[in-house]
Amino acid sequence: MIIIFLAVLLLIGAPIAVSIGLSGFYALVQNGISIDVFARTLFAGVDSFSLMAIPFFIYAGDLMLAGGISKRLIDFAKRLVGRITGGLPIAGVMSSMIFAAISGSSPATVAAIGGIMIPSLNEAQYPKRFTLGLMSAAGTLGIIIPPSITLLVYGGAAEVSISDLFIAGIIPGIFIGIVLMIASYIVAKRAGIKSEETVSFVELWHSFRKAVWGLVLPIIILGGIYTGIFTPTEAAGVAIVYSMLIGAFIYKELNLKNLIQITIKSVVTSAMIMLIIASANIFSWYLTYQQIPAKLASVILGFADTQLMFLLMVTVILLIAGMFLDASAAVLIFTPLFLPITMELGIDPVHFGVIMIVNLAIGMITPPFGLNLYVAAGISKMPIMEVIKGVLPFIIILIMALFVIMFVPQLSLFLVK
Repeated sequence: MIIIFLAVLLLIGAPIAVSIGLSGFYALVQNGISIDVFARTLFAGVDSFSLMAIPFFIYAGDLMLAGGISKRLIDFAKRLVGRITGGLPIAGVMSSMIFAAISGSSPATVAAIGGIMIPSLNEAQYPKRFTLGLMSAAGTLGIIIPPSITLLVYGGAAEVSISDLFIAGIIPGIFIGIVLMIASYIVAKRAGIKSEETVSFVELWHSFRKAVWGLVLPIIILGGIYTGIFTPTEAAGVAIVYSMLIGAFIYKELNLKNLIQITIKSVVTSAMIMLIIASANIFSWYLTYQQIPAKLASVILGFADTQLMFLLMVTVILLIAGMFLDASAAVLIFTPLFLPITMELGIDPVHFGVIMIVNLAIGMITPPFGLNLYVAAGISKMPIMEVIKGVLPFIIILIMALFVIMFVPQLSLFLVK
């Protein structure tokens, strides 16, 4: 009944946090459970030190965008690979990968990189649909390459090491980036689009010097986490201070006025995500209280009793869910349902987390409600149907990449083990 109630609320357009929270509240009332449980569980959902990294990384990403880091990263990537066939779209993918390793957000990556690259690609005579599809798809790397906010949410929900999850996302993220670069090369080759003029070493060096402050940040964040110097939450705090100092004193694009605007924007975004997490904790508590995960596990294991069958079934469910749900909300709803089965079948929970996040990253570009689609349409001033048509080939490409990641666990676990 709780699932039907949730589906009805989502279909009538209620906000995700409200839909999940009301569904949980309705279930508690229907079963005569004390309202005190609702309040305690709501608070417990966000009472976690590791989850503090989410608003920190959101704030750091907004500071980097406003502070001019993304512009300099793109300029360096253009000069580095611009002379290669398809160099400009390859530079767009490369810039998205670097920004993803700083921001942890998919929509932020599309906005920061796509806002600059889409007009540049259009001027270079690349097909508009290809341009829109590529930058929307490249934005999905924002929740795959660490420090991914969605991986943070999964780590909290599954009680899995966030450091291990971050490390596990590195190779799959790079792999997907390479796949998108190959697609860019093929399109440019077939369209006969010439590469940009050769850049001198001096020009490349100057662009590198300007971008080096942004290039160093992923090394600081991931290196600090991997070596145990600081936790993911502490790394997010370091990213905020670093981004603020670089934007204000090196690039000199941050000032008190836009800092206040950035802070308000980050607070609103963070509050929305944290409310979803808190509401989902009620939903998850009720599912566990009713032993639904255990019952579902026994049903699923009855006809999907192998790792292959189970992962294929999960993929279908998550690809459909990703069409309608925010990635973080989907993680919080499905993790308590699927995790007991993954343990039963001997699937590594870190590898499963990467599979889950890649599935939901594809959902970010899947109609009708893929958020990246609307961000790309907004920054390009193009109709949403044009973005959807452009992104369809990339959905197929990303699903193929997903199967490789799914069936080759070493891609995710090589650096972890």
